[in-house]
Amino acid sequence: MGRLQQIVGSIRDYKYTKYIVTLFVIVLIVGFVDDNSIMNRQERIENIEKLQAEIAVLKAQYEDDTRKLNELEEYDNVVRLAREKYLMKRPGEDVFVIRRQLPSE
Repeated sequence: MGRLQQIVGSIRDYKYTKYIVTLFVIVLIVGFVDDNSIMNRQERIENIEKLQAEIAVLKAQYEDDTRKLNELEEYDNVVRLAREKYLMKRPGEDVFVIRRQLPSE
């Protein structure tokens, strides 16, 4: 116990102790308690990385949708889409829908 008292006594007698303690408190507050703390900063960095990944996915989807929209500007493609997806027909035509039945298990 004597060694510990000696260390504490030498720190207390050091003339710059109040500055060191003040600096330590400031670093503690800024580093861990403040809104811009290290932990909050790390959370924000992770959030930014997730958002950038989502932006990349949405850009790819946007490019695909834009390509499909440009294809629809041609009349033949609109007719093909209406016939295939919405089963539309011209007057006087018959539409046959063939469904494949999966084998029972």
